Amino acid sequence: MNMAIVLLFMVFAVSSALDMSIISHDNAHADRATRRTDDEVMSMFEEWLVKHDKVYNALGEKEKRFQIFKNNLRFIDERNSLNRTYKLGLNVFADLTNAEYRAMYLRTWDDGPRLDLDTPPRNRYVPRVGDTIPKSVDWRKEGAVTPVKNQGATCNSCWAFTAVGAVESLVKIKTGDLISLSEQEVVDCTTSSSRGCGGGDIQHGYIYIRKNGISLEKDYPYRGDEGKCDSNKKNAIVTIDGHGWVPTQLEEALKQGIANQPVAVPIPADDYEFQYYTSGVFKGKCGTELNHALLLVGYGAEKDGDYWIAKNSYSDKWGENGYIRIQRKLSTCKFGNGGYYPIIKVTDQQATKYV
Repeated sequence: MNMAIVLLFMVFAVSSALDMSIISHDNAHADRATRRTDDEVMSMFEEWLVKHDKVYNALGEKEKRFQIFKNNLRFIDERNSLNRTYKLGLNVFADLTNAEYRAMYLRTWDDGPRLDLDTPPRNRYVPRVGDTIPKSVDWRKEGAVTPVKNQGATCNSCWAFTAVGAVESLVKIKTGDLISLSEQEVVDCTTSSSRGCGGGDIQHGYIYIRKNGISLEKDYPYRGDEGKCDSNKKNAIVTIDGHGWVPTQLEEALKQGIANQPVAVPIPADDYEFQYYTSGVFKGKCGTELNHALLLVGYGAEKDGDYWIAKNSYSDKWGENGYIRIQRKLSTCKFGNGGYYPIIKVTDQQATKYV
């Protein structure tokens, strides 16, 4: 009996020691930011300024941005100490408050009725008995995704970037040619139906391209502001036949859509964690209301869980070289709202080559 008590005590002691070591480890990580000296943080700030080509001209602006940077670093350290499946980091937004980020990059999304759609069911991705959907898809590996672009801080044009990005990918899938198309034309020329740099609707982008075609990016380059539709620059090289939508609340439908082509989706993106996302499978909060758009270019799975692969328009200095892998649940980032895709009714043999 005495030996049993001794053994029980030893097990309890070892268990307690392990628990305390875990607690100490977590506390040490949580306190990392508070233990950094101002000189150390300033050194990190200076390195960040060089990496992101940041210069502040206004009097006192650098000091203000340093304080914001320091606060953001503390938040990032604390969240990363939780050892989750994703990491936050000092990305391109590290000198912005969350309120500034939201004001510069996001606009409330009106996910209203599906507009001007082709109505035959064959144009909608609805899983049927016997359908085979790949376990994983990554259109980047097929060379069907243009390089990550940057909408900039002066134009809420994510809706145009996702619509145009989906068309770029579909042209590649149909013709074999990957070409970069003009987001600026869509921003400038859809102001009667969307708000240009004040935010818009992916569907309006598709409708414009169907009715008017779209120019190459090099012919109508991106400026990051909203201007007058410039007919002198317009030289339509691509048109589409329409657009469709992926039904809501059906993960297999969204997977089927992405297996055939990249799909544009509206999401919320106002949470701190989305703002500072750097790597891993994101399982955090994206935000509360639809105010941003991403292009889903694939999906997959790893030890940290199933995920969607999404292309953002925040430059390659955000996330995983401009991409984010998001937990593959319809509740995550409101992916249950479905998505939108362009339609080109042409076979590979009939396709026009775009050069």
